[in-house]
Amino acid sequence: MPRLDDQALCIRHWDWSETSQTVSLFGRSLGLVRGLAKGARRERGRFGGGFELMTLGEFQAIGKADGDLLTLTEWTLLESFPRIRTELWANRAAFYLADLLQRLMPPHDPHPETFDAAVRSLRLLGRGVDPIEVVARFEWAVLEGAGFAPRLEVPEGSTAIEFDSAHGGFVEAGTPTPNEAGRWKVRLDTVECLRSIAADAADPLGESEEDQQPPERLARAARMLAVHLRAVIGEEPLTMRQMFPGLPRR
Repeated sequence: MPRLDDQALCIRHWDWSETSQTVSLFGRSLGLVRGLAKGARRERGRFGGGFELMTLGEFQAIGKADGDLLTLTEWTLLESFPRIRTELWANRAAFYLADLLQRLMPPHDPHPETFDAAVRSLRLLGRGVDPIEVVARFEWAVLEGAGFAPRLEVPEGSTAIEFDSAHGGFVEAGTPTPNEAGRWKVRLDTVECLRSIAADAADPLGESEEDQQPPERLARAARMLAVHLRAVIGEEPLTMRQMFPGLPRR
């Protein structure tokens, strides 16, 4: 059987037995894969004491890269991002990120840019960056990686606009469309914030001090992207409701 190795984030795990775990890993080169780690919960072994959610590591496995279940043979922990386990909103943001990866990334389909964005997001949370800012920028990254990023053109001359998730973009307020019940009023400065996020390709998660957006504008952008993600996914994940407790349910 082929031997595989990759860097990955652990985005889900289940107990298989008293000593073993089944895990879902988002690999940089392999994409989303599942594997069985026999003996992972033993104190001494090749799995560093077991898997924890949203930790970064290197793994080795046996199996086909596109197989349903790999046999994991080794896991070396690289980063654990302690702040996401001690601060509530950092924890909620990290679990929301994991949920989006699980739901939007297709199995066995590498998305290295999305992987890098997820790792940078966790590092920024670890440095104490506002979780809403990190979430807004990652929402855009995962939508772009999955091919669902909204179009950011605004109808010429519009002073009042709405976001139509089915249309995947902005329409003038009051314009009849088949999806009127699923439209959301959006401020023009929120669109400018989204354009800034989208254009920040060289520094996609705001690690420089340039072109910083006001917190309230980033919060509105994050909520709008969450609405779009909910439409794309087809349901509202619990992690989204925890991240945005006041998000309207329609």
